[in-house]
Amino acid sequence: MTESRFSFRPMGRDDVPMLAGWLREASVARWFADADYASDLAQQLADARIRQQIVLLGDRPMAYVQDYDIHAFQQHHLAFLPPGARGIDTFIGAAGDQGQGYGSTYLGALIDALRRAGVPAFGIDPHPENTAAIRAYRKVGFQPQRERMTEWGLVLLMSLSA
Repeated sequence: MTESRFSFRPMGRDDVPMLAGWLREASVARWFADADYASDLAQQLADARIRQQIVLLGDRPMAYVQDYDIHAFQQHHLAFLPPGARGIDTFIGAAGDQGQGYGSTYLGALIDALRRAGVPAFGIDPHPENTAAIRAYRKVGFQPQRERMTEWGLVLLMSLSA
C-alpha cells in the first residue's frame, strides 16, 4: 500500500451526517461514546486552532482526522510537548476499513506533511484499552508516556518528536 492512495480534504458541514453514521458504528462508538460528538465536530469548524479533515482512500471518504495547536488550549494534557506541537484525533469510519493498516499509513502521510511545515512534535491520546489504535500509532513512531484522567476520560498520552 502506498501513501499516494490517501489524500485529505477539509471537512465541511455536509460531512456531519456521514461522521454521525461512522460514530454509530460499534467499533467507533466504543471509543467515542459522546452522543453529541458529531455536533461538537460541526461546531469546531469555526475554530481556527483546529484543522479538521476527511481522509480519502482513492475518492472514497474513510476516516476523520483533526490536528490542533495544543498550546492554544489552557491546561491541555499534552502541554508537556514543545511550542508548535500539534495534537491529533482520528478514527476510521467503517468497520470494514479497520484492521487493514490504513490508520498508520494515512497518519504517517499527515505527520510527514506537518513535519515539512515545521511542526516539532505531535501528541495523541487513545484510551489505554484501544490496543488497535495504540499499535497503529506506535507504527508511526508515537511512544507511550503515561496514563492520565482527562475531562474525556482515561487516556494514554503518546508523543512523537519530529
